[in-house]
Amino acid sequence: MRAGCVTVPAVELLERARVEWAAAAVGLVVGTSMVFVPYEFGSVLFQYIYPHIRLLGSLFLAGAGMMLVALMYPAWPAFVGRVGRVFVLAAVAIYWWVVCVLPVSLTGTVLYLLLMVLLVMERRTLRRGQGLLAVFLASVALCFGALLVWAPRGFVRFALASLGPYARWVGLLFFLMGVLLAVGLWRRKPLLCRLALGGLALLFLNMTAGVASWRAWSGMSVYAVLTLACALLAGGRRWPVLAGVRWRLFRGMALASVLPIVTVGAVASFLAQKALEAELHGKAQQAVAAETAWLEQTATMARSLLRVYSRGPGFISLVRAGNREGMRERLALLEGESGLFDAAWLLDEAGDTLMPSVRLNRANGNFAHRTYFQEALKGGAEVQLSRPFVTRSGEPYIVFTMPMDLGAGRRAFLVGGLSLRRLALQPMLASRGYHVEIFDRRDGSLLRETERGDVLTRAPVLELVGAEALTRPDGLLETFDDTGRRLLVAHARVEGTPWTVVVTARLREAFAPVTRMGAWVVAIAVLAGAIALVLSQWVGRDVAQRLETLRDGFAALGTPAPELRVQAQGDDEVAHLAQGFNDMAARIDRTQKELREAIAIRDQFLSMASHELRTPLTPLKATLELLIRQSGSAQGMSPERQRETFARLNRQVDRLTRLIGDMLDVSRLQSGRFTLTEAPMDLVALAREVLERIQSTRPERQGLVSLEAPAESLVGRWDEQRLDQLLTNLVENALRYSPPGTPVVMRVREEDGQVRVEVEDRGIGIPADSLPQLFTPFFRARNAAEHYAGGLGLGLAICREIVERHGGRISAKSDGPGQGTCFTVWLPRAAVADAA
Repeated sequence: MRAGCVTVPAVELLERARVEWAAAAVGLVVGTSMVFVPYEFGSVLFQYIYPHIRLLGSLFLAGAGMMLVALMYPAWPAFVGRVGRVFVLAAVAIYWWVVCVLPVSLTGTVLYLLLMVLLVMERRTLRRGQGLLAVFLASVALCFGALLVWAPRGFVRFALASLGPYARWVGLLFFLMGVLLAVGLWRRKPLLCRLALGGLALLFLNMTAGVASWRAWSGMSVYAVLTLACALLAGGRRWPVLAGVRWRLFRGMALASVLPIVTVGAVASFLAQKALEAELHGKAQQAVAAETAWLEQTATMARSLLRVYSRGPGFISLVRAGNREGMRERLALLEGESGLFDAAWLLDEAGDTLMPSVRLNRANGNFAHRTYFQEALKGGAEVQLSRPFVTRSGEPYIVFTMPMDLGAGRRAFLVGGLSLRRLALQPMLASRGYHVEIFDRRDGSLLRETERGDVLTRAPVLELVGAEALTRPDGLLETFDDTGRRLLVAHARVEGTPWTVVVTARLREAFAPVTRMGAWVVAIAVLAGAIALVLSQWVGRDVAQRLETLRDGFAALGTPAPELRVQAQGDDEVAHLAQGFNDMAARIDRTQKELREAIAIRDQFLSMASHELRTPLTPLKATLELLIRQSGSAQGMSPERQRETFARLNRQVDRLTRLIGDMLDVSRLQSGRFTLTEAPMDLVALAREVLERIQSTRPERQGLVSLEAPAESLVGRWDEQRLDQLLTNLVENALRYSPPGTPVVMRVREEDGQVRVEVEDRGIGIPADSLPQLFTPFFRARNAAEHYAGGLGLGLAICREIVERHGGRISAKSDGPGQGTCFTVWLPRAAVADAA
C-alpha cells in the first residue's frame, strides 16, 4: 500500500541505476535555467544558440517532463517515454555541438557525448534489468582524469580555476576514482564502488562550486546533478519501490503543485522579460537622445555665442585698434565662471596670438599649424568645430573657431575652447546602469566616457562593434564585451557635429530583476515540491496505514479473531470503507457462526438419523428373521405370541413413519411448501382423541396423561391434522423425557381472548441456556442428549412452525434440570369467533 524500499545487494543497486533519471534531471535544470534566466546565457560561448535559447530550453523541459512522467507512470503508453528521450537527445545534441564542439570545450564535449551514447544504449540493457548510470559516471571520471592530465588549461579556465597548478593532481584523482569504480562494477565489489562514488561526489562538488563562481548556470546545474547522483549511489542501501498510495500521492501532488507554478512562472518570466527588453531598448534610446540633445544644445550655444561676439561692432573696433585691455575684458567674459567656454583667445590671419587666454595664461605664439586654424581658414565665415587636441599644458580640448571681418581685407579668428575633462564631470542624463561614450567620427577620438574617464584615446566601443556598424544615424544592436558578456548598444549622431553618442547596457545587469524573479519562481516550485513531498508522506502514511489495516483485516477474514474490526477514523471515504468492512466482517462472522452451527447440526442430525433409523430397523429385522425361522418349523407360534410380534413390528413401523414424516415436514418448511388447510373444528374433542390414542398404543401409559378442559366445545378454523400433530408431539415429548410412571397434564382453556393449551410434565427439565434454542431444528438440550429418549430434534421446531402459521405463539418454561417443563401454546381467538 505504500512506496517502500526493497533491500538489494549494493552492486545490484548500482547496476539498476538508470541514466534516464540523470538525463531527465539534466534536461529539467538546464531547460529551467534557459527558460527562466535566458540572459545568463548571453556570453560568447552561447552566441549561436542565444537567439533561440528559450526554444531550446522548452525542448529540454518538454523532453525531461515526458521522461519523468514515463518513469513515474510506467503504465502509460511507451511512446511518451520514447518521445521524451528523442526531445532530450535532440536538445543535448544541439547544445553539445553549438556550445561544446564549436568553441572547443573539452568538458562539455566529453560529458554530453557520453550522456547521449549511454542514453541510447540503455534501452537495450534495460531489457536485462540493467541501467548504465554507474557506467556513465565511471566513463566521465576516466575521461575527465585523462583530459585534466593531458590539457589542464581547459579545465583551469572554467571549473577548476582555484586549483591552478594542482589541476593535474585533480586529474589523477578523477582517473583513480574512475578506475576504482570500473573495477568495483566489474568484480562486483560494493566497497570499492562506494569509495569511488564518494570521491567522485567531492570532485564534482568542487567543479560545481568552480563553475558557480563563473555564474555559468548550465554547467553548475549539470555538475550538481552528477554530484547528487554520486552521493545517492554511494549512500544508498535500499532500492525504492515506486508503488503504493504514498508514491501515487507524491507524484500526483508534486506534478499538481510544481508544473502549474513552473508553467505560470515561465509565462510570467517570458512576458516580464519581453516588457523589460522593450523598456531597456526604449530607455537606451532615450538616454542616447538625451545625451545627443545636450551636446547639440552645447554646440549650438557655443556657435551662437561666438557668432554674436565676432560680429559685435565694439569688439571688432577693439580688435582693429589693438586695444589689448579691452580685448582681455571681452575674452574674460567668455571664459569666466558664468561663461560657456573654458578658454578663449584671438589669432590673426597668420596664426599669431593677438590675445592669449586669460584662464590658461597662454603665452604668445604662432598656432598656424593647429588643425582648427587651418579648418577655419578654409571654412569661410561659419563657426568651425575642430578635432580634439591637447594643449601645451597637457589639457584635452575641443575648440570652436569663428572668423572676424576687421575690414580692409583684414581678418582675425576668435577661438573658444571646451575642456574635455570638465565635460566629463558634467552629470549624465542616462541611468547609472548605462555606459556612455562620445567620440569623434573623423578619427574615433574619445571625447567622453563614463566608466574610466579616458579622453582622446580610441573609443572602446569601436573595438567591440566597429565603425561600420555605427554608420547609421541612430540604431540598436547587440554585441559582446571583452569578457564575452552580451551588450545592448544604442547610438545616435549629434546633429551639426562630427560626434556620435553611444549608450551601452550589459544585459545580465539590466535583466537582473527578471533573473531574480525567475530564481524566486524556481525556488517556489522547489519549495512546493518539497511541501508536496512532506504532505504526501503525511497524508499517504495515514491512508496507507488504514488501508494496511484493512488489508490485514481481509487477510484474517474467516477466522474468529477480534482484531478483524478496523477503527473507522475520520469521515472520509477510507473511513466509510472501514465501516463497511466492519459491517461485512460482522455479517461474515454471523454467517460463519450460523454455518458452523449448521454443520454441527448436520453432523448431529446425521448421527441421530442413522441411529434413530437403525433403532427400529434392528428389531424389525430380528423379528422378521424369527418369523421366517418359526414359519419353517413344524411347531409354529401361538396366536398370542403372533399378536405380540405383529404389535412390536407395527410400533417400529410407526416409529419409522414418524421419523420420516418429521424429516419431510422440515424439508417442506425450508422449501416453503408447508401449507395449512383450515376448517371448523373442536379443539377439546381433538385433545381427548390425541390422549386416548397415545394411551392406547402403550399399556404402561394408561392413566399417566390427564386432560383439563372445559365441558363445552372450543370451535375454530384450524388445520385439524396439523393441530393433531402439534398436540401429539408435545405429549409424546413430555412422556419421552419424564421418568416412568410420572404424570403428564394437558390443559385447554379460553383465556384473554385466546385459546391456551398447556402440556406440563415433571421430567428432566431444561437448562436455562438451552431455552432460547429449544425450537431450532435438530437442537437438543444438553441433558436431553444424556437422557437418551430417541428423536431427531425436529418435533419442537415443527410445533413452532405450526403455531406461527396459525398466527399464534409457543413458549417453554422450566425451572431447571429435574424441575419439569411446561409448554404453552396460544392460538388466536379471532379464529374461534369466526368459526362460531
